[in-house]
Amino acid sequence: MLFPLGLLGQQEGFQSIHQEQSQYYSQYGEKDAVFYDSINGYLSKDQAVLRDSCALGKVVFGFHPYWMGTSYLEYRWNLVSDLCYFSCEVDPSTGNLTTVHDWLTDPSVDSARAHGVKVHLCATLFSGHTAFFSNPEAQQQLIGNLIGLVNQRGANGINIDFEALPGTVGEELTAFMISLSEQFHAALPGSKVSIDLPAVNWGGVFDIMTLRDYVDYFFVMGYDYYWNNSGTAGPVAPLYTMTAGYDYSLCRSVSEYQSQGMPAGKFILGLPYYARLWKTTSGNIPSSTIGSGTAYTYAYIMNNQVGGFVPENLEWEGNSFSSCFIYFQNSDWYQCFIPMQRDLKKRYDLVNYRGLAGIGIWALGYDRGRDELWDALRSKFTGCRETAIADTLYDCGGPAWNYYNDEDYEIRVDPPFDGPRYLEFRSFSTEAGADSLSIFFLPDSIPLPQGAFTGSQWPGPFTLDSGAYLIRFRSDGSMTSAGWEAIWHDGTLGIFSPGPAAPLLAACPNPFRNQVAVLCHASGDGEWGVYCTDVNGRSIPVKYDVLAGAQPGDYVLLLSFPQEMGHPACPYFLTVYRGGFKLGELKLIRVP
Repeated sequence: MLFPLGLLGQQEGFQSIHQEQSQYYSQYGEKDAVFYDSINGYLSKDQAVLRDSCALGKVVFGFHPYWMGTSYLEYRWNLVSDLCYFSCEVDPSTGNLTTVHDWLTDPSVDSARAHGVKVHLCATLFSGHTAFFSNPEAQQQLIGNLIGLVNQRGANGINIDFEALPGTVGEELTAFMISLSEQFHAALPGSKVSIDLPAVNWGGVFDIMTLRDYVDYFFVMGYDYYWNNSGTAGPVAPLYTMTAGYDYSLCRSVSEYQSQGMPAGKFILGLPYYARLWKTTSGNIPSSTIGSGTAYTYAYIMNNQVGGFVPENLEWEGNSFSSCFIYFQNSDWYQCFIPMQRDLKKRYDLVNYRGLAGIGIWALGYDRGRDELWDALRSKFTGCRETAIADTLYDCGGPAWNYYNDEDYEIRVDPPFDGPRYLEFRSFSTEAGADSLSIFFLPDSIPLPQGAFTGSQWPGPFTLDSGAYLIRFRSDGSMTSAGWEAIWHDGTLGIFSPGPAAPLLAACPNPFRNQVAVLCHASGDGEWGVYCTDVNGRSIPVKYDVLAGAQPGDYVLLLSFPQEMGHPACPYFLTVYRGGFKLGELKLIRVP
């Protein structure tokens, strides 16, 4: 299944994936589930749905578009807290609904309720905003219609998806949402009102400080940061900024919405179950695009692992923490950025560290029931949480860029193991006297301050026998700096003194041509990560094999670089990780 996508932000012709797909499927008119199953490839169920007793500890708010047919039969209901039926469509001139599709009869709603999952109805309005918000009668008519539809189905809430809003309707939107929330809560006690927001609150259309007292959930659409008409190929939902020239990311979106007053307990971070493919001018990251891109569901890519979508073409973009298939076919380069299991798990970590209410999914069924994305939810948001011994933390600039102005947030680090836990900083640089990082111990509910650090003051290391760490970061509105990198672990990685770690890597030969051996030492175990960039921050695809060294803990990484790497005499920067722990960095020189 494929569909074109639009632009991020208030740009001419922008359409979100919600709007684009809604318009795409409207061409078929009102069809039954059998029809949608046939065009989406849901012709039979390949396997029994795996379910267990793992209970969710976070909100998992999944959109179920009407065109997904019987895909709900593959949902692991114990890993979904809320199903949002997409959608009923609003007539802006009257407040009536042009269609509710199969809301009153769709069995996905019955199945969700039978499994104890809350159900919401999504109302969409993609145009005609000025007409609607200048018509109080149409607004009241819509509120009455929505209360009736939710009540008819015994559902739990309403989701408002009004997009491409002009800046002139901000006050009217706020007044409408207040009225809708008050009437819903009065007519249907216990009901939930949620509203969908773009990844960036362009022009401040959404008055978060006012709405937070009325709205139950804010669903931030954390996708479409790169779009079909983008001049550069990039990740749909970058955790951190990929390039210096385009500095939007999930981490920054979370920080900015929180700085606008969005309560963490009402913040749902929407994440994508779809990929995006472009023809590009080269196999480098970043690369300029040729023509428009195309979006595919996660299942389409992963169930068609032929041609370019084969494991050997899968690369890791280390600045944004994103996966990408890069391949050369029929005389052209292609790049397909796709949220894999490891990508989503890192984004789920952001939700946990920041204490957000949970995550959202666009859209349920786009994984075609594949186990790995369900397993990612299970491993991060349930009582069956995976046991990690270490993780690396960054400011919102990520591993490559500065943090941002006007940030004010907290990170709670509660390692999932018993016994001592260590927190150490691998780098630290903030604007002296203005931007600061504070550390607190949380052996119980009362934070115990351990110090505030600014400029080049080096925090830690810190040790706790039990409990959690609280990291509070604040920046003002003037200058920024490189920020910080920290690691928490269980002690098996070794204990380091304050200050930068001693180099743990050596390369031979260096300079090199196409292959180089990197000698390193690593205690413990875990997945290896090898990331290489050029002087402009562009990712260089590197293939590697890991061999045991002469002594315990010694390893040799045999790295193979592509034949064509742009300017071969320029320096390249290599970073090596193991089990989430950064072993070190090297500068490599390739010669002709």
